[in-house]
Amino acid sequence: MGPINFGRVRVAMRKEKGTNENPNRIEMFIATRTNQKRKAVDQETQDAIEEFQNRQAIGETEDEAFEAIFGKEWPGRVRGYGRSITQSELKKNAEISEIKQQHQEEVTSLKGELGDVKEEVHGLRSLVKLLLQRSEPG
Repeated sequence: MGPINFGRVRVAMRKEKGTNENPNRIEMFIATRTNQKRKAVDQETQDAIEEFQNRQAIGETEDEAFEAIFGKEWPGRVRGYGRSITQSELKKNAEISEIKQQHQEEVTSLKGELGDVKEEVHGLRSLVKLLLQRSEPG
C-alpha cells in the first residue's frame, strides 16, 4: 500500500456523508484500510474494526475504544489524521462546530419567535382596521 493522502480521504468522506463534518478516527481508519469495494484489506484490520464495534456496543466512547485497541497517542500526533493534525486542533475544531451548532439552533428559534410576532402584529392590524371601520363608517 502506498502513501495515503488524508486530506483527499476526508473530502471524499464528507461528500459521501453529505455533511461538512470531518470523519472521526475510526471512520478514517476504516476508509484508509479498505479497498474500493469497502472490504477490509487484511484479517488484522477486520479484527480491529469488529473489536471497535463491540466496544462501542457495550457503551465505551469512541476515544476510549480507539485508545484501548491501538494504545495511547504519541505527544503532538493523532493516529488516523495524518501528520498535520494535532490533538489540540481536533479539540478546537470540535468546540467550533459545537458553537456553530448552538448558533444555528438559536437562529432557528429566533426565526420561529419572529414568525409568531409577525402573526400577532398582523392580527393586531386587522383588529385596529376593524375598530376604525366601526367607529368611522365610510
